Amino acid sequence: MKKITTFVLGGIRIKFVTKLMTTLCVLGSLTFGKEINTLAAPLDTKNEITFEESVTLEEVSEVKIFKPELRLIGSIYTTHTNDNDIYNNDTNLIGFEYRPLEDFGISFGYFKNSFDNDSYVLAAGKYLRPFEKLNDFYFTLGVGVVKGYEKENYIYDNETGEVIKKSKFNTNIGGDYIIGANVGVGYDITDYLSLNVSYVGAFVSTISLKLY
Repeated sequence: MKKITTFVLGGIRIKFVTKLMTTLCVLGSLTFGKEINTLAAPLDTKNEITFEESVTLEEVSEVKIFKPELRLIGSIYTTHTNDNDIYNNDTNLIGFEYRPLEDFGISFGYFKNSFDNDSYVLAAGKYLRPFEKLNDFYFTLGVGVVKGYEKENYIYDNETGEVIKKSKFNTNIGGDYIIGANVGVGYDITDYLSLNVSYVGAFVSTISLKLY
């Protein structure tokens, strides 16, 4: 009787231990399985973020971030539409332009004006790039104050003193100062070198070299 009781109790213990181990294994698998999934999620998220960041960086790298520029400007060729025997076509323009923005510049320079007088100009210009696929081409609009136009901005007959011609693009504001406007077109040959042709009462072609 004692042996039977012991056997029965032993069987109960085995079943209890078996159930206990099974329960622990199930709980363990659920717990560790959850932890594995939890650990895997950040890895996947990290991979997703890395991929998104790489795509974003690629997109950013394709966009040129503009930095303020200082440019050296010089004239190449100048011609008037008429009266070339009266006007000076050797402007010898030399100056600097500062561009705080990609589409805006402030310039200062020296040149020989149409009447062969030493002149100085302080001007501001706007750059327009209407063609997205042809972004190297641009249009210019500018206005400035010029010092050096003697006898206002007129051409006088040396014998009679009568006015022969007055420039349409220039307006005298007193003394030898005038306000002048210009329109033009240009092309960026490289990021550092540009070619521009403007009309300021004469066609003036200039070259622009980026210093920094």
